Parts: sequence; C-alpha cells; structure tokens
Amino acid sequence: MRPANAPLCLIPGTTHRSTLRIMQPTWVYKPVTSITAGAPVQLQVLGHGIQTDSWPCWLTGVQHMPELNRDPPRERPHRMRVVDADTLEINSISATGRQPRGGELRYQPPVDLTGCDVEMHLFDRPGGATLMTLGLGTGLTITGPGTIERVIGANQVIPPTASWYWLEVRYPDGTEHRYWEGPVTIGDA
Repeated sequence: MRPANAPLCLIPGTTHRSTLRIMQPTWVYKPVTSITAGAPVQLQVLGHGIQTDSWPCWLTGVQHMPELNRDPPRERPHRMRVVDADTLEINSISATGRQPRGGELRYQPPVDLTGCDVEMHLFDRPGGATLMTLGLGTGLTITGPGTIERVIGANQVIPPTASWYWLEVRYPDGTEHRYWEGPVTIGDA
C-alpha cells in the first residue's frame, strides 16, 4: 500500500491540530429508511454502524433534496453526527419545508487501532535525518476507531530545516503501515 501524499504546513509559535482518519478499503452500504424534514436534517439508517462523530459519509439516490447526494469518492463527504445506533445528523443542512426521502448511506468503516502505536517523524529531506518525532502521548492520540489526533503545540520548536514527514501505525501483530507522508512547509511566525 502506498502512503497518501499529504503536504503539512507548520507555523512556528502557533498550535497545529489535525484529525487523521484511517478507513478500510471495503465500503458499507445502508438504505436510508426516512429523513426528518427539519433542522438540522436527521436520517434514519437502521444499524448504520458508525461509532465516531464526523466520520466521512456519502449519500446517493436521495429524492427531493439533491444537495444531500454526494458521489463517492469524487465529491467531499458529509460529516455525520451520531445521534443513536439508527440515527445520523448533518448539522450544516436543513430540510425544513422539504420532503426528502430514500437514498443510500455509503462509507468506509474505520480501521481498528486498538493496541496500536503511532509515530510521526519530521526529516530534513526524504530518507534524511530525523529532526523531530511525535508519538502517542507526545503529540499523537488515538481518539476513536480509525481516528488519530495530531497536535504540535505553539511552544514546540519546529526545526526550520524540516522538509519531509511520514506517519506510521504499528499494529499489535508487528505489522507497520505508513499511511501519510509528504512535504513540510514552515510558514512565517
């Protein structure tokens, strides 16, 4: 598997906070059984299986409200809030006065990160010297299924020669996957 090339821009003296999602390659397809005509819009999707708020999801085939439809993976996903095991909410969209119905929820389930270790390294160049390392408890946190939060604090010294990074996950069975890598840009403080 090839890592995603994701540029990273860091500004010294400011806090960099980002959420990274790791999804399985297979897709889950669930029928939307009803859509509440209110604000924010809520969808009934029996046993949707989403455990984490803001998990990327797409909707297709919704009638009478085309703005809910997103073509995966070409279009940006919705960020769903989990109301309960059968209900999802899209806070940024109102269905007040509308009569949407039907459709299908699509998403890639999260990778299980239970017992995993996570490391990120900043380098002076690809394959070069390590200038800075983040790990669990030191800038990286597993916050839920398939979810890693990365925080580089305002007081952390960012090496000015950093130009490349990678982030790897080490699974309990010893398997290591490099999920992200890319150029580092150091902005003006």
